[in-house]
Amino acid sequence: MIKSSSIYIAQLFFILLNAIYCADATADNGFSWPISCVPGVDCVGRHFRIGYPDVAGTGLSFACGKPGYTGHQGTDIVVSSVDQGVLALAAEDGIVKWTKDGLFDRCPNDSEHECDEREKSALSIGNAKGATLGFNAGNFVVIEHKIEDTRYLTLYAHLRKGSLKVAPGDKVSRSQQLGVVGSSGNSQIPHLHFGVYKEEGGMYRPVDPWKGACNTSSDGLWASAVPYRTDELLLAHPDGNIVNDSEIYLQTIQRSRPKNVIY
Repeated sequence: MIKSSSIYIAQLFFILLNAIYCADATADNGFSWPISCVPGVDCVGRHFRIGYPDVAGTGLSFACGKPGYTGHQGTDIVVSSVDQGVLALAAEDGIVKWTKDGLFDRCPNDSEHECDEREKSALSIGNAKGATLGFNAGNFVVIEHKIEDTRYLTLYAHLRKGSLKVAPGDKVSRSQQLGVVGSSGNSQIPHLHFGVYKEEGGMYRPVDPWKGACNTSSDGLWASAVPYRTDELLLAHPDGNIVNDSEIYLQTIQRSRPKNVIY
């Protein structure tokens, strides 16, 4: 099947954008793309969808469009399969603070304790109970970073069982493999939940890394132009069919609705 010239142009645009991003990502302060492929460019499958943050709870994403859902505290990057082997990558140099592994890759049913949305992933502090992530993150990694004298945490949630390559106390470098994108915890579709938290007054509060008019929490925290925006994505699947899985995405991803800040 011959694809239209407009589709080829769109593909070329995203490939070039991705190449520029990868070349510049280590040169600037901020966070790099946290998975090993770009949806709509070189990720295999049909799910080319991002759920954007809404840390202010206004029902608007950074660009004043729809977020993943109202109150969404992270960026959800959907992939098509747990078995696809998409890597979760450290978004910046840092030190691993917390990890969790050993939970289901895919929840077999809602009655499983480790899949229950009422379960909140805990972050222990020594022998103390510490805080929670405010939602059931499944298998996850949390890394602490320091950027221009400000401390941040990044969260990589819903990872594949047995895939974690790091442990608390490990020093990691930008783009180092942390694990594999999965669908553990309170999740019905394979995706990486990427959360960013900024230290303010001794507490870590969620911030939106996407720069836009309706982002009131930051001026943008990506190290360079990110390689993917759903509002610009008009690409064809390899079989020539235009992909639009937004309704499927919204029906399945919104099970996990974090309510509490991390501290």
